[in-house]
Amino acid sequence: MTGDTCEQITLVLLMKENSYQGLPIQGTLDSNSLLYLDKLLNTINLSLLEHPRTYAIRVDLRLPGFDVYDDCLSRDEIISYNWDRINLMKRFIESLSAKVKAQTRRMCREGKRARPCTVRYAWVRERYTSRNDHYHVVLFFNKDRYYKAGQYSSDGSLASMIIDAWSSALGCSLASNSRLVEFPKDHGYFLNENDRNFSQQYSDLFHRISYMAKKRTKHYGEGRRCFGCSSR
Repeated sequence: MTGDTCEQITLVLLMKENSYQGLPIQGTLDSNSLLYLDKLLNTINLSLLEHPRTYAIRVDLRLPGFDVYDDCLSRDEIISYNWDRINLMKRFIESLSAKVKAQTRRMCREGKRARPCTVRYAWVRERYTSRNDHYHVVLFFNKDRYYKAGQYSSDGSLASMIIDAWSSALGCSLASNSRLVEFPKDHGYFLNENDRNFSQQYSDLFHRISYMAKKRTKHYGEGRRCFGCSSR
């Protein structure tokens, strides 16, 4: 057996493993995008670099049907089904970040302590059999500022800000379409670099969000990105 053959066999076996850089993942390496896995890891590390105590939250975002768009978009916008979905996630993140900053200013005016918080994120666009895309998102916050989603209807809660940000990105009210924002079961994860269980916390989070790196259900070549994440 030649050296090249041995290397090929090793590579095949490696791609069948259920781990990446020593961390467990969902599925095998060959069923996931290595680039996406690497970017997910990098985003976690970027958050920890600024916020050693990080709160990560998983959210699923969906698009309304045409009947809802009819009520919130102009006739010219309705003509194109892709009205402005290219920048949809950009608008969502910008809106959410603006809401966090506005809350910080408000707390300072009221004499309350407002710990700094940079919103970081990673998202993937997917589609199964529906004509509508949906987005799997993980958001990262300073745990000393946010440590739970809170009540959806509670003004100023993290959940309400996320819902309002998605509403803003879509350009219509989600009052009667709350199902478009879903907080999955066990959606919150705490990371504390000084905790003795930090390695397990890190591993659990990465395993959960590694699902976002799967190749299946991604639709490339449509002129729109399938993945996005914080770069700093």
